[in-house]
Amino acid sequence: MSSLKRSSSAIKGSNEYRSSKSGRKQLRTIRKASGPRRGLAEESANEENNGSETEAEDKLAAPELNEPAQDQRAGGEAYAALLTLLKAEHGGPARRKTKTDDKKTSADPTSNVKDEEESESRDNEDEEEDEDEEAAIENALMDEHTSGDEDDEGDDGSHQDDINGVTREGGDATELAAGFEEEDKPDTLEIHFNSVSEKDTNALDAAFKAKEVRYRSCKLHVDKNQEFIYSRPTLVNEPASAVSAPDGSQSLNSYFIKQRLKIQNDLLDSQDKLTPLQKQIVDPMFQYQDLLYEYEDYDKETEYRDLYALHVLNHIYKTRDRILKNNQRLQENPDQELLDQGFTRPKVLIVAPTRDAAYDILSKIIQKSGLDQVDKKAKFKDQFFQEALPPSYKPKSFQQLFKGNTNDFFVLGAKFTRKTIKLYSNFYQSDIIICSPLGIQLILENTDKKKRQDDFLSSIELLVVDQLHSIEFQNMLHLTSIFEHINKIPQQQHDADFSRIKMWYINDQAKLFRQTLIFTKFSSPFANSLINGKCRNYAGRWKNHRVIFPENSSLGQLGMRTRLIFQRFDLVGKSVSEEPDSRFKHFCSVIVPNIVKSTGYEDGILLYIPDYTDFVRVRNYLREKTTILFGDINEYSEQRQLTSNRAMFQQGRVKVLLYTERLHHFRRYEIKGVKTVIFYKPPTNPEFFEEVARYLGKSAFLGLADLNISVVRCLFSKLDGLSLERIVGTERAAVLTHGPNETYEFK
Repeated sequence: MSSLKRSSSAIKGSNEYRSSKSGRKQLRTIRKASGPRRGLAEESANEENNGSETEAEDKLAAPELNEPAQDQRAGGEAYAALLTLLKAEHGGPARRKTKTDDKKTSADPTSNVKDEEESESRDNEDEEEDEDEEAAIENALMDEHTSGDEDDEGDDGSHQDDINGVTREGGDATELAAGFEEEDKPDTLEIHFNSVSEKDTNALDAAFKAKEVRYRSCKLHVDKNQEFIYSRPTLVNEPASAVSAPDGSQSLNSYFIKQRLKIQNDLLDSQDKLTPLQKQIVDPMFQYQDLLYEYEDYDKETEYRDLYALHVLNHIYKTRDRILKNNQRLQENPDQELLDQGFTRPKVLIVAPTRDAAYDILSKIIQKSGLDQVDKKAKFKDQFFQEALPPSYKPKSFQQLFKGNTNDFFVLGAKFTRKTIKLYSNFYQSDIIICSPLGIQLILENTDKKKRQDDFLSSIELLVVDQLHSIEFQNMLHLTSIFEHINKIPQQQHDADFSRIKMWYINDQAKLFRQTLIFTKFSSPFANSLINGKCRNYAGRWKNHRVIFPENSSLGQLGMRTRLIFQRFDLVGKSVSEEPDSRFKHFCSVIVPNIVKSTGYEDGILLYIPDYTDFVRVRNYLREKTTILFGDINEYSEQRQLTSNRAMFQQGRVKVLLYTERLHHFRRYEIKGVKTVIFYKPPTNPEFFEEVARYLGKSAFLGLADLNISVVRCLFSKLDGLSLERIVGTERAAVLTHGPNETYEFK
């Protein structure tokens, strides 16, 4: 992609005059539909200059408020017409300003219904907690006409003195000078979002839609344990050439960071204070490239969160300061074309699995922001923080994932002003939205179609998915849904200032500029599908790959000697979508006969099944097609069934026990009476392989089994390479998936 800056023609003539008049007319219709609104506090000072013409428009809008349904239709038609007009107008004469109030408020057509629901929720304080949470989320989507924005006028109105990143309180000349000097450094935000020509953007967008994009990659070896893969989208007609990774310094000193963030985070000196992990990801992160990062240990979560918290704040501060600076420029010269905004205010979306993770992330952002005033901080701590710890006998990974508040239903907005962070802000007035997949699903895919909204995700420029390995055990479809709804052209206008919206927003090309950061303990096919299939960043993407040596694999950490048999079933001539059918067929034709005519133990056979759909399929087959006595426990079983089936298995009253991976993830049961283990599919988490295989060791210790007779059997295909790599090691996994034999045994 060439890095050509956008330019606009300065030619004026009769076509421009007609176009501007038409745009103004369409805008006037929109204001009728949405009614008069208060401007965004930070930029509202400029609205006083709009003169009597704006006042006349507001007067025209007032009579229409009595017919909301008709207004909404008219507003929607006018909004669509204005978008079309702006697209056609751009590329011809420079468009004139079509100024509206800048406040990003919801224009939800069901606002009256939601107002009634809000009123009802106030009268029913004794409702269940989950219902209160749903009401709170719905309230955060409503228009806020008395949201305390009066305070913003004092905060953000004076924020114009801080446009260079330095607080002028106290008149510190040294900080002021440093604020101007830091702009000498290359601004990667400006380079990424504003330097690509419209021609190149349109070409790449068309190639993605026609599925004609080719990714070219290169590898960078960090050390013997790890390598990074960089991939960049290219057009089919581009000449074939080797792709080289972007230059990097592995240091924050190379990037333009707002001065107040440097002061708060002790980054003023040139000394490099980054950890080895942070040095690996600082360049992709601050150069706005996509990143899928697999970290080695749970202790590393603090390191990457510290870095992306700084990146998020830097992005928000620079974005808002640029808008305020441009407000001043427009006061001096109203005819300038300054494209510095999206459709709505939210710029950062952070997805986390639990409230405990969200509390840790947002606390880091607050601490690094340099702002002392935090509205509703006590409420935030009360709802998100808990000191609860899992039992000490549970595995380390369990204690890490399930410490604190494990509630997975939340959506929270945070708004940044000059002096204050306002938590629980209206989503359309927030800078950051932090959510769980389940929480935001209530908004995006509400069962009541009238309550569905995704306009507040239209202008997200930075998406962070934290602890993906934990989110995968919730509902992956909820996370996928976020990618389907993000960066779409909004259905309503939301008081956007169309004279300042960037053209790649208007042209529905925001996905090409959005940066996505994904962090996970274990890479998986689902993680790869997100970074490969849902991310279209023109700047490219990075993935790291860790080399697992035998001594660090699950087999190397097992700590006991028993037979471990890995059986491969082939997918020759079959597609990826046919893999579940091939696995099931192999299970029925090979494994079930071995269970019926067992040469080992007659009972104590634990069948571990990672996927719930596979579990249902196997359970139905054993029930309908065989005479095998079996029990089953899964994540949906009632406690009575869990206890009863485990007891019958331990007593030998059932020969086989079906056990799902999600149940193991959430409970980590110590199942007794296990003499044989069959993995229907390799576990995604290698710790699960060790924990389940060690059931045999406990049985041997109790004298219930002999490790020379017991066996661990695992079915796999070549598509299970990522999981196998962590279980047997990188080199062994390559042999298992591509070797000539179908069965491999370890001991």
